[in-house]
Amino acid sequence: MDDAVPLVIPEINPGDLKNHHGIIAKSHCTTAITLMALYPLHQAFRVIRIFASTYQAVSARARKAIEELKRQVEQVVAGQPVTREVYPHQIAFNVLPHVDAFWPNGYTKEEAKMENEGRKIMHHPPFAPA
Repeated sequence: MDDAVPLVIPEINPGDLKNHHGIIAKSHCTTAITLMALYPLHQAFRVIRIFASTYQAVSARARKAIEELKRQVEQVVAGQPVTREVYPHQIAFNVLPHVDAFWPNGYTKEEAKMENEGRKIMHHPPFAPA
């Protein structure tokens, strides 16, 4: 995220468009959806922290992860042991909280992205997930 490049959700911070130098960025889809609901609450109550859960598709990790899911489904249905390569745990018929690397503060890269983008879009430095 470049400080010189506006990160814009038009319904929230359209004024940031005035400060571009030829490049405008859009937020991650999870951030956009969350902030569309959160921003009106922030305007009314000054949000400091949120507790958010996101669910990412296996396809976010590319073709190898999709192939792993397909193989695991076939293995489970056939009563065979499940093999893992991309994810550390079985993904077939499962929900995992581990979609990306964990950072030293305990958040995942995905959570940090939402926090940092939310701060920039809302012009709200103390904003943080919990």
